[in-house]
Amino acid sequence: MGKYSQPQQPHRPISAEVTSDVFETAALKPAVWNEIWTLTAAFFDTERAYAEAKLKEHQLIALFRTQNDGTLIGMASMDVYPVLFQGRRLAIIYTVYVLLHEEYRGHNLIQRLGLRMFLKTRFQFPFRSIYWFFDTYSYKGYLLLPRNFRTFWPHPDRKMPERERALRDHLAQRTYGSEWRPEKGIVLHSARKRMKPDTARLNLNVPLTPEMKFFDHANPDHAEGDMLVCLCPLTISNWISVGIRAVQRVWRRRKRK
Repeated sequence: MGKYSQPQQPHRPISAEVTSDVFETAALKPAVWNEIWTLTAAFFDTERAYAEAKLKEHQLIALFRTQNDGTLIGMASMDVYPVLFQGRRLAIIYTVYVLLHEEYRGHNLIQRLGLRMFLKTRFQFPFRSIYWFFDTYSYKGYLLLPRNFRTFWPHPDRKMPERERALRDHLAQRTYGSEWRPEKGIVLHSARKRMKPDTARLNLNVPLTPEMKFFDHANPDHAEGDMLVCLCPLTISNWISVGIRAVQRVWRRRKRK
């Protein structure tokens, strides 16, 4: 008898091979915290007790897993809360500790989670303007903005409007306290948590884009763990931009095959 071979399965994009679920942080079981620690230790030199205590300060945790075996390949901590600032009724989506293994970047996983959280927040606060507020020690985190959105800050070519600057400073002061440096727009790194050597440093072996150079200038000590604070209004025009860029990425990947 001849050897039987199964027909080749059509290629599935990585985004279809990854699940994402959002949990209340307080509801996570010890086994899940073990997985979170393994992921965290791949990016940071830190103590487990310190890392978990910081994560438990936040309302929600999103977990990205491979669909075939459930391996944890990424995570993000999040808070959603209302703000009344200078007469403006706003809702804030705050993300922190966003970790994702390199091979899963560029497949719209963070963007899909962002849209999901936006819709949830819109349902919760139907009449408020919604802002995405986050910090990043990595140029890869910052590149989510110029590679997806039209309007965001800090921006390589546009000065931050005073209204948004005041909002950023207000949110950062209440979030980071004495570690916040408003004149630089950064948060000082903690001595109790250091990045692994290759986690955040710019790769000087590849050409640096203008956006990467801007990040390096705005946050020169990012490799030591200083974090650039970012603000992005989640407007209709910005979501249209996200959708267009996502389709373009899928199209480019298909053309390369």
